[in-house]
Formats: sequence, structure tokens, C-alpha cells
Amino acid sequence: MPKRISPADSVPVNVVLVTLDNHIGVAVDAARAMLARELPGLRLSMHAATDWADKPAALDACRKAIATGDIIIVSM
Repeated sequence: MPKRISPADSVPVNVVLVTLDNHIGVAVDAARAMLARELPGLRLSMHAATDWADKPAALDACRKAIATGDIIIVSM
């Protein structure tokens, strides 16, 4: 039986999802909650391009997330 990973054993991993709009936001939130139990060091963030025109801070947050991300996923 494999050894269970404890929070102390986990390495933080920053996964950044950049997408066109927020249509997958609910699925990302559900995945984040489910994966948090198995991968305690996981940090999953989603950034939608449709937010950037109205919310300059959202674009800044996206850029900062990309700069610190270990895995960057870009999708339409």
C-alpha cells in the first residue's frame, strides 16, 4: 500500500490556468477542492481574459501568477 502524503511531506506546486472566460470556473473550483485532499501542496488559480478590460487588477494578478507558476495551462 502506498504511503499517504501528509501536508508536511508535500511540495507546493503552483498551477495557473489562463482561459478566455469564466465558463469553467465552477469546474475548476470543484477540481481544486477534490485535488486539495490528495495534493495538499497544490495551489490552483484560474484567470479569465474577459475580466482584464474591466478589472486591471485581474490582469496584474494573472501576470503575477504566471511569474510564480510551476505549471501554466493556457486554453480558449
